[in-house]
Amino acid sequence: MSTIPHKTPTTDALAYRAKVAVVVPATNTVVQPEMEAMRPAGVTNHVTRMQLPPRPYDDQEAYKKALDTEEGNLEEALRLVLVCEPHVVAHGHSIHSFRGDGQRALDEEKRLEALCGVPFITPSRAVLAGLQAIGNPKRIAILTPYWPPADEMIASFFRSCGYDVVATHGLRSVGPTAVARFTHDQVMQGFEDLDSPQAEVLIHVGTNLPVSAMTPEIERKFGKPLIGVNVATYWLALRRLGILDKLPGMGMLAELH
Repeated sequence: MSTIPHKTPTTDALAYRAKVAVVVPATNTVVQPEMEAMRPAGVTNHVTRMQLPPRPYDDQEAYKKALDTEEGNLEEALRLVLVCEPHVVAHGHSIHSFRGDGQRALDEEKRLEALCGVPFITPSRAVLAGLQAIGNPKRIAILTPYWPPADEMIASFFRSCGYDVVATHGLRSVGPTAVARFTHDQVMQGFEDLDSPQAEVLIHVGTNLPVSAMTPEIERKFGKPLIGVNVATYWLALRRLGILDKLPGMGMLAELH
């Protein structure tokens, strides 16, 4: 990636507190409305979309290889959105940020922040920050829309960061746009299948899975906190800017921390 010329963040009439750039895959239809639902007064969101190559879910060897090698046009998407002079970038694409270990995620965050000249929030680092905020429980259970190679990659990431992954459950979506079509009942059944008495906290990875508004219901049903990627990413974007507003209806992390 080449350097993108930095522009000084600016406020405006509607964004009198901050502007948030949101980067999503072109196929993603959930991040934009979910982050808009979390937006406090005086903050505006500005979405840019990036193309990603298809991940062949019907060929698990090719699927696994794609997890390690696929690249999208993130730089082009950033060039389009950074000219509006945002204060922070929230990356609404989770799986690439879970490649490798915690150090790799930190290095990637630093690289992207240097590229953009403003804070860059990656989902993996946001989930880790969310876990820290609620007391850093170590025994976690992870729900995804993915297939086993992706679930294992994500579990390996958390293990490298010192967490005990007691369960994973992938919904095995048949393509990227299909993720957004999982219903309320299907998502809830996924958490039913995932939950374990050993788990202290539930984790959701997969930004196109519509979970955010269900967070309070899930937390009540299972009696434990849920750290979801979209809530954690937007929450951390605001907190990195010193915006401490509660985000009502989005669960313990967003309302209490």
